[in-house]
Parts: sequence; structure tokens; C-alpha cells
Amino acid sequence: MGLTFLHLLNSVSFYKKKGKTFSFKKKGLCSPQMSAEPYFDVVVIGGGHAGIESALASAKRGTKTLLITLNLDKIGWQPCNPSIGGPAKSTLVHEIDALGGGMGKIADRTFLHKRILNKSKGPAVWALRVQTDKKEYAEENKKMLDNFPNLTIQEGMVSDILIDKNFKLNGIKTYFGGIIRCKAAILTTGTFLGGTIWIGSKKISAGRAGEMASVGLTQTLRNLEFKTSRLKTGTPPRIDSRFINLKKIEKQKSDETENWFSFDRLEWNSRKVMDCFLTHTTSATFSLIRKNLHLSPKYGGFMKSTGPRYCPSIEDKIVRFFDKKEHQIFLEPEGRILNEIYIQGMSTGLPENLQTEIIKTIPGLENSRMVRPAYSVDYDYIFASQLDKNLMSKIEGLFFAGQICGTTGYEEAGAQGLLAGLNASLFCEEKNMVCLSREGSFIGNLIDDLCTKPLKEPYRVLTSRSEFRLLLRSDNADFRLTPLGRKYGLINEREWKKFKKKIERIENESKRLNKTFIKVNSKILKILESEGQNIIKKESSLAKLIGRPNFDYFQLNNLELQNTTLNNEEIQRLEIEIKYLNYIERQELQIKNVDKILDTKIKKNMNFMKISQLSKEGREKLTKRRPNDLREASKIGGISASDIQTLFLFARQ
Repeated sequence: MGLTFLHLLNSVSFYKKKGKTFSFKKKGLCSPQMSAEPYFDVVVIGGGHAGIESALASAKRGTKTLLITLNLDKIGWQPCNPSIGGPAKSTLVHEIDALGGGMGKIADRTFLHKRILNKSKGPAVWALRVQTDKKEYAEENKKMLDNFPNLTIQEGMVSDILIDKNFKLNGIKTYFGGIIRCKAAILTTGTFLGGTIWIGSKKISAGRAGEMASVGLTQTLRNLEFKTSRLKTGTPPRIDSRFINLKKIEKQKSDETENWFSFDRLEWNSRKVMDCFLTHTTSATFSLIRKNLHLSPKYGGFMKSTGPRYCPSIEDKIVRFFDKKEHQIFLEPEGRILNEIYIQGMSTGLPENLQTEIIKTIPGLENSRMVRPAYSVDYDYIFASQLDKNLMSKIEGLFFAGQICGTTGYEEAGAQGLLAGLNASLFCEEKNMVCLSREGSFIGNLIDDLCTKPLKEPYRVLTSRSEFRLLLRSDNADFRLTPLGRKYGLINEREWKKFKKKIERIENESKRLNKTFIKVNSKILKILESEGQNIIKKESSLAKLIGRPNFDYFQLNNLELQNTTLNNEEIQRLEIEIKYLNYIERQELQIKNVDKILDTKIKKNMNFMKISQLSKEGREKLTKRRPNDLREASKIGGISASDIQTLFLFARQ
């Protein structure tokens, strides 16, 4: 895969002639110029959450890596809500950590407020959500990258991709003419690729407030025949915390029990927390927005891009949920030393003067002062069905991750970034790349959806998107993925030893609980009956006892049958596995059946173009790639689940 001297002499780039579109031009590069050009194995373009995880994964493997971004001071910046986690997203963060990523560790170091969401429901939907200190979070990310071996960070705007005559990537070019040679590049441009900020009918070229957009790269991608389009997101206004009437709003405290994203206890950073608050919209809010819908970028027809369904603007809420009398508004701090409050639930693109009026219709905010206006932003993205599930494109060495693939959210971006960084490193070493299965991880589920399903709006991960969500929980993310992280050099020796000891403790305790029995005439039964437990009529193991609806592991303390070597996280995992054993075994059986199907061989002479039941894209890609079995076919971008089912039927004939 490495580039030869002849490849470089016959490199291909894109240029623009006056009045014409981009076209190919061969350039002969003389050796003095080449010696002056810097070289890296992997170049990561963009310093957001996808870029950070890409750079870390690549550099951890000893790959010479460069992260190039528009503004070094905004690496790891949280332009929308400074929070990490939430439903399904928290599982992604745990999985990133289990694979050696940095997001969970930084969140644990910089949190302001923590809550477990959906605790009244089953463990498949439990979700840790933390509010982070915006500036501290970015500073910790920058500090982590600055001190990381094999990693260089640099400021600049990448505007062109250099490929050789064999259509393989061999470098990138900056807006001001700098050339950097590399074997692989990862595009993680976020909302900056052709980004435009909208407030009412006014617009400005920007990736986010106060930062310029990235220009030139979209045209390069189109000339390489990548299919692109535009998506929209937005952010709410920020207000001054000193002008909120706390007597009119509901306080939301952090959970008393501390929970963490990272599986590494050395990263746990107990610290003073801050309160969040809850208020709501009113009829005056609704009336003001309805009267002025025509002034918003979307309903005024100024902006045509599609926004996220599961994080709608306040205008969308008023239109789509017209029968609701009010909508919740959360007031969340942006930092420990900042006076800025994030108004979650009030994302909007309405004109600035109207935003001020709308805020004052909300209880507790009548005298508030807006310090930053809300805005909508639309940007270019590529259809991720053009990527394989290792996130590499049709150009060898060119990877994509994050919002450029059509997702929304820091967690989705970080998850893609980690896999892209790992695979870019493996590509440079000419090794087989990794595809995560949808039954083995939420990251795999996310990427499978992106690469196989049509995208009509920004993609957000949801627990309901996974058929195997009871197996893909936050608490067992390390059991599922840390061995994989270790295999590919993302987990160090200390972390691996700690993980193996954890497995040993849980397995030993599981054996003890299954082998320790309570006899019918035992004094323990009388204690249980006195505490209101159902009568046990026959000999029962401790595991069976814990499996009962009204009994948990901590009640073993009253019976003096507890194991003091386990921590709360290990106890929780053990208890979930016991209580939901039947459901877990059922899903594991489903996965085994899926594995059997994926091992089905495909005949070498199969004519995919004649199988009309396959999608048009599926027929074309299968003909070009010629997979040996259904497992290989399932890793090709654009091959849907129905395509796999059709292939299975034809392969068995």
C-alpha cells in the first residue's frame, strides 16, 4: 500500500481554471520540492470529537499522525450543549472508553452535574448524562493531544485531496498552498464544510459562531463523484445566570450516587457539582412564535436543509406538537466560572430581537439577559452509503467520520472517529481493517445504519434502533470491546491487567452465587419472611434469590452472605445478568443464528445483476466487489439487511 517515488511523480490533484469547474491535472514533482513537504502516515482533518478520537486511536498504535484543524484553541469545543451522554449516547461513550478512547475520561474529569436517566425502566435504556464545564472540557482535550506520543497538531484549512494515478490518496493540500504527504486521511469536518449560519433571513459563512467555514473541499469531493447534500442543526440562546428568578423554576440536583463513563477508576474525579433547573414554555411563547414563523430560516423558506427529528427547534415543536400546552425548558450551566446558561429545548433560528421577547415569556426568565443569540447552521455532508463499514471510501486511504457522514451529536462523532482512526492506522500497515457488528456494539449498530439505510435527516443513535439492546448495555461495554481494543494496541498493559482482574472477580462471584444454596429449614428463610419476602418452598441458590423481583444483591448483607471484594459497578453488572438471564440467553441465540447465516458462502459465478430482488445499488456494489460470503457482503456500504436476506435465499439454491 505504501507510495513509491514513481507514484509521487505522477500524482494527481485538482485545480480550477477561470470560468471552469475542477479537472484533473498531472504534476511532475521535482525532488527538491518533495523533500520540503512534510510526511505523516495519517492526517486527521478537523479537531472536533470525531477528529480527537481518530487522532488518539491512530497515534496509540504508533502511527505517525497529524491532526490539522481550523483553530487550535477550539479543539474539543462543545458548540451546542456542553453535555455528554443521554439515552443510547451514554452507551457509545462507554464503548469508546472500552476501546481506549478519550471522551469518557475527559467527561469524568470535567463534569458539573450528573444524572442517570430512565432509571425507573429496564437496564437496556439506563443512561448516564453529564453536564461538563465547556472551557475545561476543551482545555483537557487539548492538553491530552499536546502530550500524546506520535501525534502532531497543526492549524490550517484543508481545501484539496491529492490522489495518485491509481486513485489512491497520497496527500492533502491546504487553502494557502501547503502540501502534506500521507498514506491515509480522515475527514472529520463537522458543520464546517460549506457551513452557513442563519438567524432569520440573515446568513453568514461560518462553521459555528465566530469561526469561519471550510471552503473548497466540497467541490473536490464532488469532482471525485461523491454524492453530497446539506443538513441542518442549531443551538439555543445563552442567558446570564445572574438574572434568573430561581423562585419560579424547579431545581434539578445531581444524583447522590456517583456514576462514571470511564472503566478506569484512576480517571474518576469526585468534585463539587452544580444544579440545573427546569421551567417551561407558556401560551405567550406559543403565540409569539406562531405569529412569526415566517421569519424563521426554515418556515420562511430561506434555508432548505433538513434538521434533526429528535432535537427539534422550538419552531418545529410548536408546529409538529400543536396540541401540547407546554414544552419543558432546561436551564444548564456552561461552566464553573461562567455566568452563561444554556437553554435546552429552545433551539431556534428566529431573528435576534424575537429571541429576546420569547425568552421573557418563560417563567423565571422574565428579567433575563441574552448573552449569545441562537442560530441555525447548515452544512455539506456525504451519503455514508458510499463508505464501507470500516469507514473507508472508494479512494483507498480516504476515510470519513462524524457529522460529514450525516450524524448529529458529539458521541456519534467520537464513535465513528475512533473506528476511522484505528482503520486508517491498519490501512497504513497493510493489515486487515476492523468492522464492528451491529449485534456486538452500538458503534457497529450506528455505522451499519449509516452505511446501509437512506438518510433523510441528521442521524441520532437511539436504543430502539438496536435489536440487541439488552446485550449492548453500558455496564458490559468493556466485556464486549476491551479485548478488541487490546488486540489492536488501544489498551495498555495496566488497563488490561485491571480488566482481567475485574472479569475474574465477577466470574468467581457468579460461581459462588450459583453454588451456594439456602435450605428450606434455614434460619435465613425466617429472616426473609420477616422482611416481607415471599415464602421459599424449596432449596434455592443465592443466584435464584437475586433473580426474584423484590430482592437485590445488597440484601445479602442482612443475611451475612455478601462478597465485600466487589465494587458497586461490578455488583450492578452481576445483578443485571442474573435478573435478565432468560432474555439475555434469547438474544444470544438470535446472534448465533445470525452468525450461521453470515457464514453462508456465495457462489463465485453468481450473477448479481440478474437478481431483481436486490437493490440497484446492491447489485452494482456486489458485482464490483465479489464477496466470498455473506459476512463480507454485509461489510460493504450500501448493502442493506434485505439485500443480505435475498442473497441468503439465492446462495442456498
